[in-house]
Amino acid sequence: MRWPWSRRPAPEAAPGSSGSVSFEPVRPRRNLEEPRARAETRLPVYPEPPSPAQLGVDLRVGWLRSDPAIEADVKQFWTRWGLLPQGVDPDQRVKEVVLAAYAGDRLVAVSTAVVELVPFLRSKMAVYRCAMDPEHRRQFMSVLITAHSVRLLERWSLATPAEEVMGVVAVLEAATYKTRSHPHRAPETRLSLVGFSPAGEKIVAAWFDHALI
Repeated sequence: MRWPWSRRPAPEAAPGSSGSVSFEPVRPRRNLEEPRARAETRLPVYPEPPSPAQLGVDLRVGWLRSDPAIEADVKQFWTRWGLLPQGVDPDQRVKEVVLAAYAGDRLVAVSTAVVELVPFLRSKMAVYRCAMDPEHRRQFMSVLITAHSVRLLERWSLATPAEEVMGVVAVLEAATYKTRSHPHRAPETRLSLVGFSPAGEKIVAAWFDHALI
């Protein structure tokens, strides 16, 4: 599947201009000299994600491990719920598994990622998907598996700098995401709106702390 990345040309400077822009301060200077006081009341940038135990699940790592048991369960999960588009090879897609969430012996959610160059972000990113058992879709499961997947992929990226993966990006395809919503999703996932696909789907991204753009 090709993702809806597109590169927009940079706007041209007005004729006769140098291309530079100057700004006037919008607050009195005294308010800009109080960073310490403001920082003490600021909320954490990345709240801790919910623990798997809180939702009664066990997260198992599949990223680059080729675990036969996880792969078999994931392929059965995709088949049961008809989640793979026509023409997608499940044996190939299953190699992209990041995390698998189990409630007991039952697989209830799975996340996948594939590394691609995303031109409009000018970066290599882990292109992310997740799917859940319908019974668990309203139980904070999406936030749980996504938050932990982003952190796992960030640790992997930091340990493999030659890959130059700068973050996670996803296209929100579910119908519920087509309504107006805040551009910052659940803060635990670190995903924020960065654009729209040609079909109007929201594109969200989470940058790794060590990313350089």
